[in-house]
Amino acid sequence: MRNIVGQTPRGKNFFIRENLMKLLYRRMDSGANLYIAAPRRMGKTAILRYLEDNPKDAFNAVYVITESVDNAENFFKTILDELFKSDIINTLKRASNKASELIDKILRRFKKVGGFGVDLELADSKTDFYNEFKMLVKKLDDTDGLKIVIMIDEFPQTVENIFRKSGKDEAIRFLQLNREIRQEATENILFILTGSIGLPTLAEKIDASNTINDLNIFEITPLETEEAKQFTFLLLDNEKVPYEPEAIDYMLKKLEWFSPYHIQLLVQEFADQYGLKNKTVSKSSVDEAFSAITDRRNDANFAHYFERLKKTFTGHELEFASEFLKQLSRQAEADIPYIESLATQKQVAENYRFIIRSLEFDGYIFRNSNDKYRFTSPVLRLWWEKYVI
Repeated sequence: MRNIVGQTPRGKNFFIRENLMKLLYRRMDSGANLYIAAPRRMGKTAILRYLEDNPKDAFNAVYVITESVDNAENFFKTILDELFKSDIINTLKRASNKASELIDKILRRFKKVGGFGVDLELADSKTDFYNEFKMLVKKLDDTDGLKIVIMIDEFPQTVENIFRKSGKDEAIRFLQLNREIRQEATENILFILTGSIGLPTLAEKIDASNTINDLNIFEITPLETEEAKQFTFLLLDNEKVPYEPEAIDYMLKKLEWFSPYHIQLLVQEFADQYGLKNKTVSKSSVDEAFSAITDRRNDANFAHYFERLKKTFTGHELEFASEFLKQLSRQAEADIPYIESLATQKQVAENYRFIIRSLEFDGYIFRNSNDKYRFTSPVLRLWWEKYVI
């Protein structure tokens, strides 16, 4: 298993979490449309790609990313483009004559089919991509048992793009159109939505929570201790980096919160240390690696957390969130009375709970068993304390 840092690991480089995948397939077997919720860098996209690359039973998945899309028509065009480029279309056409006729009927209403896949354009102004997609998902009921899973990555970012470009009403309309699609789709078609920002809090922000209450939330949690240990060993063994077993236990104790990405960053540092200095992984090299991955040269690994704040919040909300995270990086944890006091001070007493929920969904903080908030990751906390403050 190669240590692929920053890109999406696929094939033999994907670390399969057997129990997690079993739970995911169980939800899919139930016919639920899913929203995959997880903090950044927890492997959401890798899981979607695994579903696409490894069809199981009757499930055939197509991956669509809509991060840059900022209007409804381009959104549905993007889905249709990816769907008609995929192998799923030929599979469906072979499955039944009815499915084949429906697909051909839709394609005839577009005037351009590219030589390298499909490049769709409307044949005339009387049709639109939304209605064409809606007709497809409503009528694609004869598929000989095949199930189509349409996986949309960065869906919340698309909602936010529309909100920023065209306003609240258009963003709500977009969410309503998607709910309508999901409600009217045949039972052969499932939707999985995910993204690096929280859809529930975004919908709440624009008073549109009712447009997503049909989605079944599936949470991707950090790696379990044994998973994290196995993952680390596989990466180190592939890099041929020698290590002291107790050093890995020490590393995991320091990490506390087992994000695959943070483990990958540490292993990359271990490999660099070994390549340059022939150093076996020890407790001292673990400490060096922690310091290195939060160094200024690695800002790109964490800067999006800070930049995200400025996109999510403005005015007093931004002041509250910034001050809260600053203090949290210094004092390790914060209780409710402190948060309420700060909210009053920053003039957000009425909506501070929404800000806290947003920070939770977006992977900055979590609430522990003592009813106190902490940074999800000591690594993120260390970087925040070093550079954001």
